[in-house]
Amino acid sequence: MKLWLYVRKNVKITLIDGQIVSGFAEDYCSASDNAEEIDSLLVDVGGNPREYFENEILGISLT
Repeated sequence: MKLWLYVRKNVKITLIDGQIVSGFAEDYCSASDNAEEIDSLLVDVGGNPREYFENEILGISLT
């Protein structure tokens, strides 16, 4: 998944557990810069920052 394409955009993310979250993608962190060694996207969800790892994401789209 090319998560960096969604930075600074409003997104809707479907997680592998079936949850759907929407918010503003604030930042991207590559696997090489991340302690978990997995690409991630930092998303502001209702004023709360939340990091979503690529292996948690089933699908992502722009809103």
